[in-house]
Amino acid sequence: MTHVGIDVGQFVEDPYASGIQRVLQYLAREWPTEDVPCDFVVPFGNEFLLASAQQAATLFDTAFEAESADQLRTSVEGVVRSLADVCVHVDLGTLVSLYTAWLLPEVSYSSAVLERLRIFRQSMPVTMIGYDALPMTDPDNYRFAPGSAALVCEYFRALADADSVVCISEYARGAILDRLRRDRSRPTLVAHPGGDHVPVATHSITRRDSAEPSRFLRVGTMEARKMPTEILRAFQQARKTHNIELCFVGAPSASDLSINAQIEAATESQDSGVTWITSATDAEVHTRMYEADVFLSIGVEGYGIPVLESIRLGTPVLYAGIQPAAELMLGSGALRVPNVDHESLVRSFQEYGDRATIDDLAGTVDPHRVPTWSAFVDTVARASLTGT
Repeated sequence: MTHVGIDVGQFVEDPYASGIQRVLQYLAREWPTEDVPCDFVVPFGNEFLLASAQQAATLFDTAFEAESADQLRTSVEGVVRSLADVCVHVDLGTLVSLYTAWLLPEVSYSSAVLERLRIFRQSMPVTMIGYDALPMTDPDNYRFAPGSAALVCEYFRALADADSVVCISEYARGAILDRLRRDRSRPTLVAHPGGDHVPVATHSITRRDSAEPSRFLRVGTMEARKMPTEILRAFQQARKTHNIELCFVGAPSASDLSINAQIEAATESQDSGVTWITSATDAEVHTRMYEADVFLSIGVEGYGIPVLESIRLGTPVLYAGIQPAAELMLGSGALRVPNVDHESLVRSFQEYGDRATIDDLAGTVDPHRVPTWSAFVDTVARASLTGT
């Protein structure tokens, strides 16, 4: 019988509450353990802990409960220590003998993670999950640390050569096939991550008094491909004539500090209508989504789980650019902005600064059309099981 080892060393080494961590969380919660036995392999010093799916879920849940990076790291270290008291400990040699398939579910430039991938590939099929932007498609999104080029190249080479890859969208699949030149005869599947981790919430059609400002929300890191400064400039122009507010929720850009400076400067004036929350728990993010009138997803996303969360919470989405999750929900709560140029974004703020227009868009929301995590995880598990 196939026994899958799932390497979560990257999360333990560098925990971060992101879409990838959401994938880890639901791999643990939804993995079909009776049909596809697995262990979540957790590095612990010079050994490895073999965690069950239920035990691993407690580890990944911490990513969305912490309010800061330091708190998250401390929480993860605490959970790992608690797992060490109840999980089996093995060395690397024993680890290799336990499995018939290996899954790397994260993007990783860790030398330790990549070395394990090399070792396991010599004796069993390996499956990887293929995520969004690549350095070749979105170079402005990447600023690699000096000396890391070899590891970066090794990760993307492994993604091109893996026995099976499950991509989070057709966009990600196309990028991996075309830009990484992955052999098209190798299994390269698409499975859409879910949004049903958020319970369905409903709003009355008229959500607030027409005299109150219309609230726009944008969630995600401040990277250039997600166009935070373009959104800001369009909002500032539209606000001259319309009663609107804009809230950014997301970590600062790690690749372009000027983006952070522009967003921060916009929040300094009390009457700017702009707020920026750099860290928030899961519950806080979802409260902001529920309270918003319109959710914005502009630019390039490999998928876009927050789009699905917003629709589950009854808040409609305006999107533009490459937005796979929003495309899935087109007509069911998501509406495409014609273009990503400044004038189109300004017109969108102006048009949806009107209460009646917002209510019309909100009336299209269908949270039950959001993809499910069980379907996503089942595809990943089957790919790991068969290597196809």
